[in-house]
Amino acid sequence: MTQLKLLILLLLVSFKSFSQTDTIKKIVLNESVAREVVKDIVKGDLCKQKLILKEKEIKNLQEQNDELAEIIKIKDSILSKKNEIITIQDKAIGWWEKPKLNGYLGLRTIGNNTMQPCLSATVLLSFNKISAGAQYLAQPNNLSTYVVIVEYKLF
Repeated sequence: MTQLKLLILLLLVSFKSFSQTDTIKKIVLNESVAREVVKDIVKGDLCKQKLILKEKEIKNLQEQNDELAEIIKIKDSILSKKNEIITIQDKAIGWWEKPKLNGYLGLRTIGNNTMQPCLSATVLLSFNKISAGAQYLAQPNNLSTYVVIVEYKLF
């Protein structure tokens, strides 16, 4: 009886479904090609690691860029508010008008003597009540002169 059991067991194991065959195909490479394959595999692994590091670095830089953009927005908002406050204060003080630059060119006489006119050129920078500038006087027979002008508007 034991022999029969042994025979059945051997028959069952000998079927293809139970028998194990070699499933790994073997490829034979010469030594130089095998070395190059190993080098390529190692390089590929290193490249994957470098790629992961670079992706992390890019992510960090994008986060820093976003933070800096937010800081710039805050700074611009502060500057805008500061300029609004300065404008309001300037209006309250009365300095809110821009200075005006005026230039004049004309003929001038000294006293009642119309025989010797002089050419005058004047440049004035006018604020609300104060003007400052220079005047150039040129006469044919006399030396040319410069005059500094500072004026305060009374009415």
